Amino acid sequence: MPFVNDMLQSFAQQKIAKEEENTGPNQSTKSSSATVVTRFTFDVNKVMQHLKSHIAGQQEALNAIEQMLRLVRADIADPSRPLYIALFLGPTGVGKTEIVRLLAEALHGNREAFCRVDMNTLSQEHYAASLTGAPPGYVGSKEGTTILDKEKIVGSYRTPGIVLFDEMEKASNTVLQTLLNVFDNGLMTVASGQITINFRNSLIFMTSNIGAREVQEYARRKSHSKLRHFLRVTRPLSIETTRKLIQEQLETRLSPEFLNRVDDIITFNWLDETAVEDIILLHIRQLNQRLLHHRVDIHLEPSMLAHLAEVGFDQRYGARSLKRAIRRYVEVPLAKYLLSRSWESEMPSERVIVAWRNGDTHFRKDLQKE
Repeated sequence: MPFVNDMLQSFAQQKIAKEEENTGPNQSTKSSSATVVTRFTFDVNKVMQHLKSHIAGQQEALNAIEQMLRLVRADIADPSRPLYIALFLGPTGVGKTEIVRLLAEALHGNREAFCRVDMNTLSQEHYAASLTGAPPGYVGSKEGTTILDKEKIVGSYRTPGIVLFDEMEKASNTVLQTLLNVFDNGLMTVASGQITINFRNSLIFMTSNIGAREVQEYARRKSHSKLRHFLRVTRPLSIETTRKLIQEQLETRLSPEFLNRVDDIITFNWLDETAVEDIILLHIRQLNQRLLHHRVDIHLEPSMLAHLAEVGFDQRYGARSLKRAIRRYVEVPLAKYLLSRSWESEMPSERVIVAWRNGDTHFRKDLQKE
């Protein structure tokens, strides 16, 4: 039983730490530098460093995550409900789901170490049985089957579990009512009554695009530039206006009882021109990690960076639009370049400069590095 083993090991470590604080010639020094005793072992600063190195343009969301992590790390959350419940709002492609993946990677060492439920698959009421299991008298009721991954939800004694309910607005009211009970007491009993899933050691995240279309249409109507409309770029709205429009749509879909049980409702920013370059460089840095076994490191010239920003920036699709542009203008030509070069087993690492000239992608070795 890993959870029990973690508890025993943690208690032993806490006992040793207390003994060290109360003994030895430097007792006063040790006591003054001792940290709070808590069952959680993750380093908040390291987790946040990992998130900030992969997410651009969402400082408010990152601040909320950091505050949550410090609260959880101190182990002072209400023990009778989930550790944290957050609702992420905003348009597609701005990093809502990516933050959850990165958090799982930082806490558990695996981007997929979280229980994900796509709520668009639970859009009809009878699909609620996918969560709670078939009711008594129906096929499968005795097995107590559910789409929830209990192990990923429970986590361990030293590390919280992570749950993601994606696209919340598409779930049926029956499913939302089921989650209301989970948010209230942190427990879900499968319909058979034989299994109870404990969410009290879980970080629960929900994502939704509620209000995104209304915000975009409002911004478009406020834009007085035909050129901006032609380029599919809308004049940015103030964060207060954006929140008001989204809040109006949110209250028409989710009940006050549901929203009242959410710890944080975070509105993600629309991507703008100021964040585009940072996002492109993030993708290139990730690409360079995948190129390590080829012993190649690429660097974008300003001409390529400007081209990607021009053809890839689209507020409607966020970072996904930029990712498609990078794939078309960098990754595909790069694959051709790698396959065409002569390969030697002892070939040293090389730096390749990527440029955009005469309507095409060009590669050249960085001779200065050599």
